[in-house]
Amino acid sequence: MNFLKVLKSRLWPNNSQDKQQIAVMHLIGTAGSYLQTENYSEARHCLLRVLEYRDAIRDPQILVGVLGWLFRTWERTDQYGEGIEFFSEYISKYPDEGIGYKLRADSLWYSGELQRAIDDYSHVLGLDPNDILALSGRGQVFIECGEFSRALQDLDCALEGLKQNQNVPTDWKTSAKAYVLNGKAAAYAGLGEFDCACQYFDQSMALCPKNAWVYFNQAVAYEKRGDMKHAIANYKLSIAMNEPRLNVLKRQYAETKLSTLHE
Repeated sequence: MNFLKVLKSRLWPNNSQDKQQIAVMHLIGTAGSYLQTENYSEARHCLLRVLEYRDAIRDPQILVGVLGWLFRTWERTDQYGEGIEFFSEYISKYPDEGIGYKLRADSLWYSGELQRAIDDYSHVLGLDPNDILALSGRGQVFIECGEFSRALQDLDCALEGLKQNQNVPTDWKTSAKAYVLNGKAAAYAGLGEFDCACQYFDQSMALCPKNAWVYFNQAVAYEKRGDMKHAIANYKLSIAMNEPRLNVLKRQYAETKLSTLHE
């Protein structure tokens, strides 16, 4: 919940007692509490109310944080379609803001609409070619489309952006780097460079050991290599881990593999 740590100073740089800003602070704090207890419906209700005070939010990063939390309420409840619908409406109102396209792209990716996700990530990168999350996201989707070389181009750019960007919270940077390294590992595995892939899997796990996606991708790599023992072990871990957890499609895929693979 690092977002809450920086909220007050950003929302009230001059210790303002504006009633609207006080309401925003209270709603965001309440939403954060609901998220911590996994009460996503109530968290969403608070966050949607925050958007009613949009004009009172001075720092655009606060708005980005609110929208990111809203995405989480749909992602954690596997309601990707509702997220797509919300962000599509948001884009219609604010077409010049990349965050709407980015979060719709995430929702599309999780729902399996890969080409539409790529289109939205590409739109974000048209607005900001150095957007780290859009580069990382598009790279990951390219992997699922079997376009491993294109994926590596995006992921390498995302890593370079992380190296150069010194103005982001350390925990965010660590997670983002872990996700990018996981993507690079999956891309190299797709290209048949298994030893190189394993090095990146290890680096990613060291940074974010409870990321379900890295175990899923490593399971796929082991299965492709014919090592069913390690594939099964990693599919099991991919279901057990939840920071972040797999989307529905990948959880179903892992469960199917566990019911059909034999050591």
